[in-house]
Order: sequence, then structure tokens, then C-alpha cells
Amino acid sequence: MRGLGILMIAVGASVIFAALMMDVTVSAGMDRVNNLGLMADRQNYTFIGGVLLIAGLLMAMLGRRHRPASVDVTGSGTRPCPFCAETIKLAAIKCKHCGADIDAVKAPRLKNGWVASVPCRDSEEQDRVRDAISALDLPTVPMIGLAIGAGPFETKDEAKQALAVLRNEPRLFSEVVYRDSVSGKYPPITD
Repeated sequence: MRGLGILMIAVGASVIFAALMMDVTVSAGMDRVNNLGLMADRQNYTFIGGVLLIAGLLMAMLGRRHRPASVDVTGSGTRPCPFCAETIKLAAIKCKHCGADIDAVKAPRLKNGWVASVPCRDSEEQDRVRDAISALDLPTVPMIGLAIGAGPFETKDEAKQALAVLRNEPRLFSEVVYRDSVSGKYPPITD
């Protein structure tokens, strides 16, 4: 819809420009006089160009605004396009089927999964570890006691990669554990 709006702006501006450049005079012997028919045509073209320009501006400004579609995430990583209803990825910002610009949907955070857990001695160390994990752009999650984890991740391999990053960069000792949400051992994850 935005593309059509931009096209209408260009056409409207062109029609207005052409109407204003129109010669509305005719020769009458030695002089030139205004022709009422040509003046009326110029007025009509200016009005039509103005309507196209205003409609194009509205379409271009409001073309991207839409209500986000309700996303039913079933773990497939896809959702329907809000414009054409074809299946697209959650992170898509442009529909591959209809070409519409859409807002990306952030995948929901896991409530349980594999975690690279770092044990801490006190709350000060816990804060330092949390800041170090966040600085590496890894999600943080509270574990049992004072421990802080990087995760949860869907697969054990992802948690092992986070463990390797934690051991290399800030030199934090960690272990890979599975953090569940049913045993009651772990505090709940807030979004």
C-alpha cells in the first residue's frame, strides 16, 4: 500500500506541475487573450492532481500501520502474514508472498531448557556474573541458590556453545544443566 501511495504522490505532483505550466491563452490577431475553456481545464487538472497527491500522502503515511496479528506460536517458528495469510517466519519483516512490510515478532522466551549455570559465592559475585553474561548478549536466568545461568536454550549444543563463550571471554566456570519448570527447584522466569 505504501508503494501505491508513493506512486500516487508522484503522479499527482506531475499533474499539478503540468497544469500550472499549461498555456491558457490563444492568439487573437496581434494580441493574446485568455481562453475560458483552457482555464477550466487547468483548474480541473490542478484539482485532480491535488486529490491524487493528498490520497498518496495518506496512503504512504498510513500504509504501514496495522494491527499486529495474533501469533499462535506452536514451536514451528512460523506465523501467517497479516495481509495475505500465507505462512512466513516469525522474524520476517517483509512477506515473501505479497511483498508487504510487516513487523517482526519476537520468539517467546523458553520457560525451561538447557542452561550454562555459573555458581556464585555471594550476591556481589552474582551481579558481576549477570552483567558479564548480559554483556555477551546471552539471556540470563536465575538458578538454584546464588547461581546464574546463560539460557535457557532449546538444545544442549546451544548451551555448550554458551559454556565455551563463558569460559573463553570472562573466564567463568560453568556447567550445562537442564532447567525445568515442573520440579519446583528453580525460581520462575519472568519475561
